[in-house]
Amino acid sequence: MTRIRFHIGAHKTATTHFQMTLARCRLAARTRYVPLKRLRRLLTSRVRKGRLILPWHRWYRGTWLFSDENILGTTANALEMYPQPASALQYFADCDLTIFLCVRSYETFLPSAWGERLWHHPVRPFQPDLPHRRWTDLVIELQDALPGVPIRVWCYEDYRTHSEDIISDFAGGAVERFPPSLGNRPKSGFSGRAVKELERFAGTKVGKRRLLSIRERYPVGKSHPPFDPWSEEQKGVLAEMYAEDLAALRERVTLWQP
Repeated sequence: MTRIRFHIGAHKTATTHFQMTLARCRLAARTRYVPLKRLRRLLTSRVRKGRLILPWHRWYRGTWLFSDENILGTTANALEMYPQPASALQYFADCDLTIFLCVRSYETFLPSAWGERLWHHPVRPFQPDLPHRRWTDLVIELQDALPGVPIRVWCYEDYRTHSEDIISDFAGGAVERFPPSLGNRPKSGFSGRAVKELERFAGTKVGKRRLLSIRERYPVGKSHPPFDPWSEEQKGVLAEMYAEDLAALRERVTLWQP
């Protein structure tokens, strides 16, 4: 049976760094990583849209390493904490499947997902509401839809300093050599000042060129802090929610720890 170790995201949890690193790793024999663009073109985008082709991935008797955050849904779905997270993943349930998920504190995850959505959708104001769905809901629904499928989780906050250890765990120890360091920020977010500028374009699709220009004019740094829509009270509640989720996840899945 084909083995698949599937990293499903979530969005804005260093997925770009994760995928770029894996694409440059040297892997042991019988373990293959499929780069993101090729994976989407030949498999995952078709699965999500119900346009299936011959299941070529099932004929390999080694281990596939897949990584595609869109298998969970779009960035709009991310803002809703991914309703129906297993709808596309069920296509892979007849393989020897293991799922890998990275979670992130709500305080930074939701604004970052909102910012990512700007690249392909009209500007809408961020709604600083506490999430009704949580990481635990997502994991429970995956377990219900994919009984017996192992789920392994790590925290974005750990990935920043332990990326190679986490990638090695994902690859099942098959990484023989890592590439030179890529750094930790291949794609920056928006500063609060940049978001203020984007408010002028509410209801319209800004476009990549203008977004890049605004982000470069007001880069995240000492002069322009990251976009932060929460009150101090909300930050306290969000931190408590995330801590509760991590405690609950330790009881349900394998939670990677340094």
